[in-house]
Amino acid sequence: MFGIGTQFLAIPQNAMELVIGTNPASKNVINKPVLSVSYGNWLAGIKVSSFGYNRSAFGGTAGFNVRYMALNDLELRTDRPTDDPLSVFGATAMAVDGNYSRQTTIGLLSTKLRYISMQLLDETATGFAMDIGLKHSVNEKLNIGFELLNLGNMSELHKETPQLPVRIIAGSSYGFTFNEIYNSLFVALEKSSFVDGIIIRVGEVTNWNKLQFIIGTQFSKEVASISGGIGIRLGIYDIKYGIQFGSQSLGIPQMLDLSITLP
Repeated sequence: MFGIGTQFLAIPQNAMELVIGTNPASKNVINKPVLSVSYGNWLAGIKVSSFGYNRSAFGGTAGFNVRYMALNDLELRTDRPTDDPLSVFGATAMAVDGNYSRQTTIGLLSTKLRYISMQLLDETATGFAMDIGLKHSVNEKLNIGFELLNLGNMSELHKETPQLPVRIIAGSSYGFTFNEIYNSLFVALEKSSFVDGIIIRVGEVTNWNKLQFIIGTQFSKEVASISGGIGIRLGIYDIKYGIQFGSQSLGIPQMLDLSITLP
């Protein structure tokens, strides 16, 4: 009934997130401005795109990100079976985030404020949400983190109020160098208000010269998936591609990213 639905807030925003998932232990403070764009496909033919800009500011990192999702070719029909629909329409959803993170005595504290807009036929719903997270460095190799996502509310859509997917994520990362190749291992546990049980994610990122290889897997009560990706850094340009194969048989999600490090 809600078209794409507020679950679009849990769709990965970029190739790295598609492969290893959301992990609060992977966040970092940036020193130079970074401009990033992503485009891809999610399940059931949903088109995904995002645009973001982050830079050092106010003693930390500040920026914004815009996400846009579109699901086309939805059909409006009567209760009686017919050859042709009454009309064909689409559903869209957008989220605009303003973010700020800063290193504190207890770790890297990050916050986001989000404006949400969803449209289905001639119905529109809007809302606001907030994220908060903390990453703590145990030592030079081990990081742990915690995030609480999508705290907020929505207006009514067709006499019903969409519920936000409240997500609680705990994660860790461990980095080490082997034969001049830097590896990072990621593990995360997630509890979502939209999913029964716990979601478990495990991933690895390997950096060798200008290349990056990414692999990850995800398990929940009813769905399992495996993902892979590759990236290359060419001067100020960083290109990544990720793909996911899952047991839900609703398509093969793919994402392509381009980020530019500005002077």
